[in-house]
Amino acid sequence: MAATFYVSIHESPGDPRHMTLPPGTYDIGRDLSCAIVLKGLDVSRRHARLTVGDKFFIIEDLGSASGTRVGLERITQTRRFERLQTIHFGSAAITFDPQRIAGRESAEGAQQEGAEKESHITAMIDATDRGTLQMKGVNEKTSKRLEMLYDLPLQFAAEQDLAKLYSLILNRVIALISGAERGALLIIEPLTGKLSLQASLPADQSPISRTLVKRAALEKKGFIWQDHEELDPTLSIVNLKIRTGMYVPLLWKGKVVGVLCVDNQQRANAFREDDLQFLIFVAHYAASAVANQLLQESIEQNNRTLENLLGNFSPKLRGKLLQKSREGKLQPGGEKSDVTILMSDLRGFTRVSAELDAHAVVLMLNDYFSLLGDIIFQHDGTIDKFIGDAILAVFGSPEQDAKHAENAVRCAICMRRAMTEINDRRRADGLPLCEIGIGVHTGEVLHGFIGASERLEFTVIGDTVNKASRYCDGAKANEILLGPRTWETVKDIFPTAPCTIPTKHEGDMEAHLVVQS
Repeated sequence: MAATFYVSIHESPGDPRHMTLPPGTYDIGRDLSCAIVLKGLDVSRRHARLTVGDKFFIIEDLGSASGTRVGLERITQTRRFERLQTIHFGSAAITFDPQRIAGRESAEGAQQEGAEKESHITAMIDATDRGTLQMKGVNEKTSKRLEMLYDLPLQFAAEQDLAKLYSLILNRVIALISGAERGALLIIEPLTGKLSLQASLPADQSPISRTLVKRAALEKKGFIWQDHEELDPTLSIVNLKIRTGMYVPLLWKGKVVGVLCVDNQQRANAFREDDLQFLIFVAHYAASAVANQLLQESIEQNNRTLENLLGNFSPKLRGKLLQKSREGKLQPGGEKSDVTILMSDLRGFTRVSAELDAHAVVLMLNDYFSLLGDIIFQHDGTIDKFIGDAILAVFGSPEQDAKHAENAVRCAICMRRAMTEINDRRRADGLPLCEIGIGVHTGEVLHGFIGASERLEFTVIGDTVNKASRYCDGAKANEILLGPRTWETVKDIFPTAPCTIPTKHEGDMEAHLVVQS
């Protein structure tokens, strides 16, 4: 009974597929007419021919670009084998199962298994060694390309600058495709979706046919274009003097990241199919590197935005907001609830700043605000914004706080005390001084995060904010004025005295002065 061999076909990516091979002759390659069709990009259309006998195998390479190998040996002429385990066709492989040969069962299989267990290691290479890749029986052009493909992911990953990465990709392609005289790399802009030129060789020329570039991007296919006599002389490709060109998309997870193209102005047949296959390989590596760099830049930009946003919150709140951001829960939106607003203003700032240069004004504001901001955070307050020499702070948002009114008043008292300490130091240093006036008011506001997800800002909106501003305006130097609702909440905690303040639109407003203890 003739032997039937069981084989596994390995292609990347994906799990191996299995089939049986009775005696016969099998053409192997990418062409659909082959008996065994392999999908690898480095597999030629008709790559090799395998003859299976009852007790022998014959392998013939059909002039493939990437070669046919058995173990470490490249098949350069027809070879006969008494036994086979694995045949490599470029990156694809066919493995014979020695235990599953019909008509030739366990005894031979057991001997084979024992031989495998006692087999010697015949070659070993340090996987960390980035030296030259050497393959026997490979021509110089193919060897250089294989070496480049071996090293490209490491080169691309090492380049952290996007502009330099674009240039590196294009330079490596031009260097290793002999017919490539010029080239260009276009990347799709994330916001507009348009293809934007990022690198070209020569740098002062852009050998781009927008029609062919768009075709590569839309169809997600690489192709070789050649001119012919019937071309319309008004077409851009004629003006660019492109006789032949290759255009391939940069694909990452099924999405087009950009397009890579090279051309030749002299020869219509400058490029072959193996050049196109090689360019597609490079484009895959390039797409991965570019997509990862763009993602990294996006993450860094989001982090900068988040850092700027969280700078207005106390350390305790920052941790909670960071967690929400990681979980994708920090989204635009607002709610209405009672909070307490604290508004502070530097008295005498206009007069003092008029006598100082801009640098000295900034130093003075930083001296006051850095300490006042820390005090607000210590009392679980949120800085909504700095308005010139004023600070608008919120208590009870974005996290609810049952003691928001009490915390706001305690904060105001600490701010007033800190201003005295700062001014004692500044006076000793001969620096100009300001005093502080503070207004505190409790009421309902609309509060939350507004804007796009990549540019969120925290804000509070409502009449309570306006009223707090009125109380701040009415406070003299070193005074703290409370609105009625705040006073009702804290009247048993802090000593106060009733008063009224004049306003332009609301008339006299009832207020309560926090008495200094």
